[in-house]
Amino acid sequence: MKKLLFFLLFTPIFQLTGQICNIDYTQTAVGIYPDTLPTGYVGQPYDTDITFVMPLDTLGYDFTNFKILSVALPVGLSWQCNNDANGCNYNPQVSQYGCVNISGTPLLAGQYLVDVTVLADLTVVSGYPFVFQIYMEILPSNVSTTNDGFTMIGASGCSPITVEFENNNPGLLSYSWDFGNGNISTSENPAPQVYTAPGDYVVHYEAYDNLDVIQVYTFTGITVNSMTNYGAGFPSYDNADTYWVLRENGTPIYNSSIIGDQNPPVSWTTSILLDPANTYTLHVYEADDSFGEVLLGADDYMGQHTVMLTGCTGCATSGGDSGSSANINYTVTNQTINPSPVVVSEDTVHVYGYPPVPIVSYNTTTNVLTTPDLGYGYQWYFNGSPIGWSTSNEHPVFQSGVYYVVAVNEFGCVSFSDTITAVYCNPNYTPSIQLSANSSLVISNSQVDYSIQWSLNGNEIAGAANDTIVATNPGAYTVTLTDSFGCVYTSNAFNVNLGIADIQDFTFNVFPNPANTSCTIQTAHLGIGLAGNLMDMSGRVIESFKLENGSYILDLSNMRAGSYLIEISDGTNKKVNHLIKE
Repeated sequence: MKKLLFFLLFTPIFQLTGQICNIDYTQTAVGIYPDTLPTGYVGQPYDTDITFVMPLDTLGYDFTNFKILSVALPVGLSWQCNNDANGCNYNPQVSQYGCVNISGTPLLAGQYLVDVTVLADLTVVSGYPFVFQIYMEILPSNVSTTNDGFTMIGASGCSPITVEFENNNPGLLSYSWDFGNGNISTSENPAPQVYTAPGDYVVHYEAYDNLDVIQVYTFTGITVNSMTNYGAGFPSYDNADTYWVLRENGTPIYNSSIIGDQNPPVSWTTSILLDPANTYTLHVYEADDSFGEVLLGADDYMGQHTVMLTGCTGCATSGGDSGSSANINYTVTNQTINPSPVVVSEDTVHVYGYPPVPIVSYNTTTNVLTTPDLGYGYQWYFNGSPIGWSTSNEHPVFQSGVYYVVAVNEFGCVSFSDTITAVYCNPNYTPSIQLSANSSLVISNSQVDYSIQWSLNGNEIAGAANDTIVATNPGAYTVTLTDSFGCVYTSNAFNVNLGIADIQDFTFNVFPNPANTSCTIQTAHLGIGLAGNLMDMSGRVIESFKLENGSYILDLSNMRAGSYLIEISDGTNKKVNHLIKE
């Protein structure tokens, strides 16, 4: 069997204009322009033109006609040639140029090899089929993903967070929500969502204004397993030359290429869309005249088979010439195409984690609380209240109590340490004893909530647990204060030299008291040698004086306002009164 070589370059086309399609006359070489179809997007209109420049001859034989039989496009697209009124037949001897427009709205993403079937007539052969495949890619919908679809309330924070969603496109037919946390919804206004684990969660939203579902049936391939009674009994010196034709309601829509000089089984891979409302028949042939074997007469018809949308294995054709038949397998795939959304939006929920829980230690030697510095912000607390100035990973302790620290990350998420009790015994504190105006001993710098114990000459005085005590006996008085954390503070000794009877016999008055610029000190003791001291509350002598005739006027004009002590002594006995300077 002779083989004919043809140099054809073809491809499908797109774009519909007022004159169906536009020819690019700047192209002069035989071929298709462009040679790769533009990328399309699901749900978006597609429209483009393709120009083809046809060859005039091959191997010395002129081409007399080209017929574009079919263009197997992805679902949603259709094609139309610029010579549609003449059945898409082109005579290259009249004009080498033609064009095809491909338009529509792609419905399914994928990478496609588009089959273009062309029947060519030469001066020696007619109806010779050529099948060209052109690459085309349909991408998923690229509808703007700016958040026109929804609004989020509370979309960032420290885990766990609850996010509310507001639909910006109410009233459409259908919605699809994927919240990124494993939950989905089809509600127009979905329930709030809880996000527990730290991370970024992409929320995907789709809104639909139609719910049309399309069932797509594609004839994807055929195998001719065997053929019988071909060649009309004439001895054949060649193997079979098989091809087939697909008809839709009786009209040819696809003519396969001829697989020459090869006996069945022979196979073809196709991608032909089938309309379930129409009837399709497969017609199998063994080529003679159409393959150049003119001496063998017309092509042998092997019969036909009505296509089933479920495909078929081992099906037989019928109605062939002189009892000829073929056994075939073919496949038809079914795919459900859901509607495309009119709004697609994405946004991100940000859920933040927490710093590690701070571990606090206390150095009792340096009296410093410390937590490892992990690069976070820190805030120390004392007895439940923040210490405003203490914001490092260390805190010096100046007061016993309950402490903890809070670590804060850059998102404002906080972790609390366990509480720790830090005991601080103040080395600078010593209780101070003074003699009051009523001849009692008083702790001048007592502390609140400290337990008190008075001692005389080193022995505890039973029941003496207040901040004052009446010194009924002479001797060395001390006082011990103990706080709730076990810190013990003991005063220096305060010596008392006069008994209670002497004190009761020796009295003096101070008036006016309180005083402003001066006061009078007066005693009933008119003896000579009475001496006095003006002292501050710590016992420091400010002024010494002598009482003449039992009285003395004390000048207070240069003294600060406050509390003072006035001590009067006859050399043996002492008496102290309290003075207030206004």
